[in-house]
Amino acid sequence: MKLYKNGFIILLLLTLTGSVIFYTIRDNTQLKLNEKIAHSLELNKEAAELLAEGEHAKARELLLQSLSLNRLNAETYVYLAFTELNLENYQQAYEFFVSALNMEAISVDMIKNLADILIKSGHYAEAEKYLKYGLKDFPGDETLLALLDRVQNIAVMK
Repeated sequence: MKLYKNGFIILLLLTLTGSVIFYTIRDNTQLKLNEKIAHSLELNKEAAELLAEGEHAKARELLLQSLSLNRLNAETYVYLAFTELNLENYQQAYEFFVSALNMEAISVDMIKNLADILIKSGHYAEAEKYLKYGLKDFPGDETLLALLDRVQNIAVMK
């Protein structure tokens, strides 16, 4: 009987030790993750200042660092989209706009610029799709309505 009692105590101690180790590792991991997120947000802030000054290439470097630290921040994708657009990297801008939209970030400027990229590249159906998507959130926006009308007229002419 004493053997079972000692075995139970050993099992209890192992379980307790394992739980302590698990929670320590989990807390340390969460702490490191929080530090990465905070650093990512700081990089976004610095990049926004650079963008305001017209320093798009420098801002892009910071934003790519930010993205490597936190891939779940839609704001980073938005900043990168506008940065790439200003650097005339339209394919990259398109990809970042779409990524931001997939993360449910949306603004009239995003939709307008995305549609402009698609219209310039001849992707009218896709431009129409994104314009209609944008008009769900901004139904009375004259810029989006005018672009949609333009795209639909082009589609009718073809």
